[in-house]
Parts: sequence; C-alpha cells; structure tokens
Amino acid sequence: MLRRSVLKPSIFSQRKFSSIAFTRPVTITSTFKTRHFALQYSTFNAQQNNSNNQHKNTKKIPLWPRIKAFTSFTVSGILVVGATGLAGIVIYLIGAELFSPSGDTQIFNRAVTKVENDETARKLLQCNDTATSKERLKAYGEILTDDKWTRNRPISSTKKIDKEGKEHYFMRFHVESKQKMGMVHVEAKESDVNYQPDFVSMYLDIPGEKRHYLIKPHLNIITRPKGFLGVNWGPKKN
Repeated sequence: MLRRSVLKPSIFSQRKFSSIAFTRPVTITSTFKTRHFALQYSTFNAQQNNSNNQHKNTKKIPLWPRIKAFTSFTVSGILVVGATGLAGIVIYLIGAELFSPSGDTQIFNRAVTKVENDETARKLLQCNDTATSKERLKAYGEILTDDKWTRNRPISSTKKIDKEGKEHYFMRFHVESKQKMGMVHVEAKESDVNYQPDFVSMYLDIPGEKRHYLIKPHLNIITRPKGFLGVNWGPKKN
C-alpha cells in the first residue's frame, strides 16, 4: 500500500518564512523614516532660505529711510504725549474752576444767592415781588464787551495772599432787575474751618442810592494813647 507522505516544513523553510515576514515591515519603516527625513530636510532648507532672503532684504534697506522713519515716529510720539498733557491740564483747570469750592464760579453763585435773598437789596433794585412770586435777578460780569449774551461777559476777580499766607478773593459783578442795575463788590478769605472761603465783606452800589452792606467788614480799632499831645507821661503801667 502506498503511504501518503505528509511533507513537513523543514527548518530551513521556517527560517526563510520567518525572515521574510520580519524583514518586510522593517523595509517599510526604514522607507518611512527616509521620506520623513527628506521632508524635514527640505522644510528646514526652505525656512533657512527664506530667513536668508529676508536678512538680505533687510541689509539692502538704505540708511536714509531708516532715519526718516525714526524721525517721524519720534515726532508723532512727542505730539501724542504733548496733546495728552495739554488735555489733562485743560481738564484740571476746568474742573478746578467749576467744582472747586474756592473757584470763581462757586463764589459767584454764593454771592448772587445772598443778594437775591436780601430784602433791602431787592427794595433798592425795585424788584417786582408779589406774595406768591419774586422777580428773578440777572447777574453777569463786565459790560464792556459788545456781546449781548450775559453768560459770555467775564467776571472781574483777583486773588491776593496776605501776610499770614492766606488767600483773599476779590470779585465784582453786576445785578439787574427790570427797573435798576447795581454792582456788587465781594471780598472772601480762605477759611481755617470750612472748605469754602468765608465772606469778609459784600456791598451793593446802585446809582442814586446809598451803599448797602450785605456783609460789613470787620474793622480793626486802633486805640490811641490818652495824654497831653497824645503822649502818656509818667511810668508805664503793666
């Protein structure tokens, strides 16, 4: 009887098969690494070439355009800084004038309110007052200008510092009713207690009328020595 012989794979064939199966992915991996290295190398060369071209282009820029650009940038910066500083100064001055307790606007408003609430001043101005309403007075600055708008007429005011180092504020303005017009003179002094200056004196002058003091100034009374020819004879008394 014939026996079927089963061919067993030899050791050599197993080794050959295993070597083929092993070397094939290695070849793929090495090929991928080669392509990746080539791509990386080409990208690096492109970047290096671009940087070299940019460096060459910067070297080609002449000196005069650089100086011109630097000068224009410096001038623009100086103008911006100067405009910002000027705007800050203007805002500070406007705020100090309008909202400061010692500003001309605040002193003017307080003085006008005091004149409007004074009954004697209203009688001298011949205000048309009734039991239910009172005539509103107009208050404005100098009338030397040709401007018809009373708001645009400047208020005359000055500041002085006394021997004690305190500021004195002097102001004058006009008040007007439908019948008469007068001028108000105000003197205020820096206060030690309040934020607002204290009124030292305030009076109203109306043509044809006697001067009316809304606030009488404090006069310093000087005592003169009593004696013959204005001299006290004899020993001094402690």
